Amino acid sequence: MREKQITYTMTMSADQCHELNKAVELLMRLKLSQHREIPSAVLNWGEGMSVDEFCKRRDKAEPYLEFGFKALFPTWDDVKKDKEWHILYDLYQVIRYAIHEAEHPKTTGVDSYPPMCTAGEKLAKCEAVYAVKEGE
Repeated sequence: MREKQITYTMTMSADQCHELNKAVELLMRLKLSQHREIPSAVLNWGEGMSVDEFCKRRDKAEPYLEFGFKALFPTWDDVKKDKEWHILYDLYQVIRYAIHEAEHPKTTGVDSYPPMCTAGEKLAKCEAVYAVKEGE
């Protein structure tokens, strides 16, 4: 008897896709011990928080975040062995590339490179679907 292959399809708005991308990127970066990314992702200093307040909170959290992440993933070799990190990285590449192709197709940069598989499994698919509004 063959094992069933399960796939999932998700349809989301552009805003939802951007938020999912930020979440996947943050978790991927956390596993890389890039703890300095947490305040920027969590505090949203441009939306009602002054730069001074953001810097104050970021600087206060820094030693605690660094200590915690060194305990979780002491070396790059620990990260490289983590299959979950590779899955997250691949998802991040796929979503980032789809957003780039839909919103900035004529520009170049890191987002314009097609994703490369690092997790050893088939890459997820993500593509923009354009809807035509009534009367257009």
